[in-house]
Amino acid sequence: MKKDWSSYNLGSHQQFTQVILHRETPTGWSHEKLTRNYMFKNYFKIAWRSITRNKAYTAINVLGLSLGVCACLIIYLVTSFELSYDTFHPDKDRIYRITTSMHDPQGNKSDGASGIVPLPAAVRNELSGFETVTEFYTYFPKVTIPGANTTAKKFIAPREGEVPATVIVAEPQYFRIFQYKWLRGNPSTALNEPFKVVLSEQEAHKYFGAMPLENVMGKEIIYNDSLRLTVSGIVADWDKHTDFDFKDFISFATVQHSFLKKDIDLQSWTMWDSDSQGYVKLANGVTLAQVEKQLPQFVKTHIKLRDNTKIQLSLQPLADIHFDNRYQDSYSRQAHLPTLYGLMAIAVFILLIAAINFINLSTAQSLRRAKEVGVRKVIGSTKANLTIQFLVETFLVTGIALLIAVAAVNPIISAFHSFLPQDVGLNLFSLPVLIFLIAILVVTSLLAGFYPARVLSSYLPALSLKGQGSAQSNHRGYLRKTLIVFQFTVSLVFIIGTLIVADQIHFVLNKDMGFNKDAIITVHTDWGNTIDQLNVFCNKVRELPNVQLVSRHQQTPAAERHGGTIMDYKGAGGAKIDASFDFCDENYVPLFGLKIVAGRNLAHSDTLKEYLVNETAAKALGFRNPADAVGKSVEIGMSDSKRQIVGVLKDFNSKSLHEDISPFFMCSIKGNERSVSIKLATGKGISNFKATIAQIESAWKEVYPNDKFEYAFFDQTIAGFYDKEQKTEQLMNTAMLIAIFISCMGLFGLAMFTAQQRMKEIGIRKVLGASVSGIASMLSKDFLVLVLISLVIASPIAYYFMHDWLQDFAYRINISPWTFLLSGLAAILIALLTVSFQAIKAATANPVKSLRSE
Repeated sequence: MKKDWSSYNLGSHQQFTQVILHRETPTGWSHEKLTRNYMFKNYFKIAWRSITRNKAYTAINVLGLSLGVCACLIIYLVTSFELSYDTFHPDKDRIYRITTSMHDPQGNKSDGASGIVPLPAAVRNELSGFETVTEFYTYFPKVTIPGANTTAKKFIAPREGEVPATVIVAEPQYFRIFQYKWLRGNPSTALNEPFKVVLSEQEAHKYFGAMPLENVMGKEIIYNDSLRLTVSGIVADWDKHTDFDFKDFISFATVQHSFLKKDIDLQSWTMWDSDSQGYVKLANGVTLAQVEKQLPQFVKTHIKLRDNTKIQLSLQPLADIHFDNRYQDSYSRQAHLPTLYGLMAIAVFILLIAAINFINLSTAQSLRRAKEVGVRKVIGSTKANLTIQFLVETFLVTGIALLIAVAAVNPIISAFHSFLPQDVGLNLFSLPVLIFLIAILVVTSLLAGFYPARVLSSYLPALSLKGQGSAQSNHRGYLRKTLIVFQFTVSLVFIIGTLIVADQIHFVLNKDMGFNKDAIITVHTDWGNTIDQLNVFCNKVRELPNVQLVSRHQQTPAAERHGGTIMDYKGAGGAKIDASFDFCDENYVPLFGLKIVAGRNLAHSDTLKEYLVNETAAKALGFRNPADAVGKSVEIGMSDSKRQIVGVLKDFNSKSLHEDISPFFMCSIKGNERSVSIKLATGKGISNFKATIAQIESAWKEVYPNDKFEYAFFDQTIAGFYDKEQKTEQLMNTAMLIAIFISCMGLFGLAMFTAQQRMKEIGIRKVLGASVSGIASMLSKDFLVLVLISLVIASPIAYYFMHDWLQDFAYRINISPWTFLLSGLAAILIALLTVSFQAIKAATANPVKSLRSE
């Protein structure tokens, strides 16, 4: 008769022994099941005792692994977030954006996203293979919601280039390519007529509050003071990550019946406008190659160029839009795919470094556990049992590290919010996140624990009971050295990369770009305001005592985007080129310190009368010397008549230093000059700047009482061109610090273990007269040799990757050998400081204590 074992603790060693001796098992328990249950609990008990007994090594391993796991987790959250953009659209593999590329005779190439307003309609009417073709135009208006008397709600115009567009002028076909859930209105007719607008649900509530959606239908919305539109539909907002986060959809038919036709030229094939976007959806069964065969002839028919200038049309897959920054637009929040791949590589390397620490410290401690392994084998433990035992220890350490990492993720994301996507965060209840956490726990445990477990479980009992471990421990010594070299190689790659990135950013921020950028602020006025108001504001600012110059213009000399058009000189040897341009007044040149090398400055004008061109444009048009261009007449794409070149400017960088200087011209049309730059007096300190800006704000409020005063220093605007690079620098700094910290922790642990293992040797050396410095040097030199080997390996690797990164800049530094020397010295110093503490501690210990056991 079986006993009632319900009161027995089957994890108790004593009661388990009684069960085994009596050869009896509890009801419902097999002998094998009972054994497994005991062994499973026993594994964890022994693992926990081992972890708590070696607190220093455990702390090093937990801290290193938690940093590695935390880095992996954050980078997983960022990459999964970015890679999820616009993956939810039906038939997404058949949706493409129309893009253009221009190649001039000088070999320059400029890419654009659609850009030619009449192009998408012509594609729809003349080419085959498409299920749908649509066009939309990004728009940045201020909005007024009419109300009784003075209760109208006003929303200021967003700044183009600063925030993504949320308002578009769209054709009805837009809703056939991008699918929305319609809450009110008819998708087939909502945008057919002029003066209609479709709103997203969020936008409807923003404009009309809690009003029922059926009551919003038919309401009036005023854009830019005079464009009165009627709500004809309401759609649900997408709850997925998307670059098409539009809220207001104005009917494209409104263009030709309103003032919008001044900005959206439905006829011109010579004016490039990046706000114009064309999208197509291929018909079922049609391939991209079949469609693109038609594009060269289409270009020849519609776009007339000469002098070997070529225009190429192509179709960009929807999946590439979030990552391909060759094609600039005003709505997508583009991510840099190589940076994401770099992040993934950094995560893997940091986790590997942490795992290497674990392997090194575990194998280094193997002699301590040799007797334990011998005893276990003598009483019947198999190699598999011991391997599982040591893997359980690794699993516990990794589990603790994982818990710490999870707790640290959101605070770290908050600390680095400036260069992480806004919506990135840890949601533990997300299935993909849980799967990733389990995977990282299992992979890290196996990665860090499998080799040490196999090493420890392979000891021969006869040797291990003598405390000698394995006969192959020497080979493991070489393995540990190899792993240390790997750790410091990765750390040195990060150190070298960080120094080079910092040098390049310092170079681009301080290079002479051909104009002044100090003590200049720029404010943008709304296009809905009158020119008279602008005149009054400029006059008020000019009267301020600490204002040197005031200039009106469309863009600053260096801007994220300038307008582009064709410039054509039909004289002998002339050429037709693609050029960027800006509208400005006569103060633009002196305020920004531009230099005229031939001719004279512009005269301010209400209409287009003359041009200033840069040296590159003059040369591209066919003039050998700048002076030869002065007085010559040229045509541009936005005007049918010829105008004279009155002056040539010394070349300056109108774009970031990623790009070469390109053809550029300036002209004056007062109605298009809606931005104001103000040169402040220098030499009186920051407090004087603040007082002057406060006076400018006061003048602004007098003229524009309903508009928010916002300004930007020109040098800060230029620094914003390199935001991606500055974030890369921060990322490299962070990765470098983590890698160095983890490597140093491992080095510290190994130095501590080495000092303990050689304690008797050190005692004998001290008795025989060895000095403290000599002993410290003896213990340190082996580690320093490993760091030097790491430098030799890391230098060509870092050079290759950083040289490739620098190719993204038209103007860049040369990588100096001093960078590698400085990095090597830094790594040696770091290693020396890490090891020397333990070395000196061991060298100053009392030899009597270390020799007492002899």
